[in-house]
Amino acid sequence: MASTPPSISTQLIGLAPEVRDSHASFSDSFEGFFNAVFDGKALDPKTRAAVALAAALVLDREETVRAFLATAKQIGLGNEEIGQVAGIVEVLKLDALRRPATAAAAPVKRANTCC
Repeated sequence: MASTPPSISTQLIGLAPEVRDSHASFSDSFEGFFNAVFDGKALDPKTRAAVALAAALVLDREETVRAFLATAKQIGLGNEEIGQVAGIVEVLKLDALRRPATAAAAPVKRANTCC
């Protein structure tokens, strides 16, 4: 993760010692969590990039989508794969608008006791 200069809000947080210390601890924890998630080996890099892109599309934040789209392209996701990811996100968004949350999900059949 590239080091960037602290944001203005982070600089202002430094004015309150208790908040600053808590923020520093949180930032370190978050960075560790972020790295563990994106360096994990359970998903291959292309799948991980597709999932991250889908999550960014759900958040609907253009800068986040652009960042994950660039990463997905670098890792080798093709235009058709990216289009399908975007289509899946869009159809789920539209489905959520069409039906109440309680009716949207079909009953889950558990194949194992894990989840």
